[in-house]
Amino acid sequence: MENEIRKDYLLDRWVIIAAERAKRPSDFKVEASPRDVGKVCPFCPGNEEMTPPATLLYLEKEGKLLRDRDSGGARRSDWIVRCFPNRYPAVKPETKEVKAVDNEMLYRTRAYGFHEVIVESPVHDEQPSKMRLKQLKYSLMAQIERAAAFYRDPSIRYVQIFRNYRREAGASLSHPHSQIIATEHIPKILTEEVKSSKTYMEKEGRCIFCDIIEVEKESSRLIYESKHFVALAPWASIQPFEFWILPKKHSANLLKITDEELDELSRILKAGLRALSEVLGDPPYNYVFHTAPKYPRGIEKFYHWHLEVYPKLAVWAGFEIGTGMYINVTPPEVAAESLKAEIKKCL
Repeated sequence: MENEIRKDYLLDRWVIIAAERAKRPSDFKVEASPRDVGKVCPFCPGNEEMTPPATLLYLEKEGKLLRDRDSGGARRSDWIVRCFPNRYPAVKPETKEVKAVDNEMLYRTRAYGFHEVIVESPVHDEQPSKMRLKQLKYSLMAQIERAAAFYRDPSIRYVQIFRNYRREAGASLSHPHSQIIATEHIPKILTEEVKSSKTYMEKEGRCIFCDIIEVEKESSRLIYESKHFVALAPWASIQPFEFWILPKKHSANLLKITDEELDELSRILKAGLRALSEVLGDPPYNYVFHTAPKYPRGIEKFYHWHLEVYPKLAVWAGFEIGTGMYINVTPPEVAAESLKAEIKKCL
């Protein structure tokens, strides 16, 4: 392949696909980061006093899933998934209004919102790539349930579910966990996605994500297709080996996922992360759910939720920081070929 510059499906974002600088998967393998050896893990059962009281607990009794929360100062330790407020939140519900403008150049708002941690398993090293499928499903269920709770706050306009894996990707603790941040503001990338999706619908009469799925199902960037989902390496990937998971059925809101779809999403997510680990040697990564924000009526017609997985392999330096344009040294077609071969072994 020749080097080329590609535009993102929706965003005004450009990526240099530097095929002539392409690396082999083995070139990206990094040494394992420290695993908190010898430290007391605040997320392990028995150490619940080291974290705030749980807002949601999943328990399993006689094969049935039960829900509870910490109350009265007590902490339960028989949980299988545990959710609680982050001790060092980026936003929080106890905030005061601030003066918006000191002068015309200095604008600000209060940092209102919610920031929670979801401890995905009581087992310290049970990461999603090797997690029991039922456990992974429960962790995703908890993420969705807490997001739904935050959306009931009339001030909240967007809820971001995300996961950082390994220190290089921003995880301060190695125990399997994800996070949720709910804010009064719709972030820039989501705003652009929504705007572009709406414009495409008005012009073409169709959902752009549904059309992306149809195009990529026939391309060399398709990684896997199941009954309800596709996994693909996006056309203008900003990270080497980036992949997305999209529902084939048009749906704007992750919160409306069915139980059958959640089962399948769990399988595909586990297989995708396992394939990533096998190909690249357990790399650091971030994953983020993009789902419909609170927006004017009609968004359910033109927006389409999806999951984006970003291996933390590239170092964004002066060019990327100074221009907002990215350089990806692994064409998505090459990434898809490697992941496609491995994901079949993992399913």
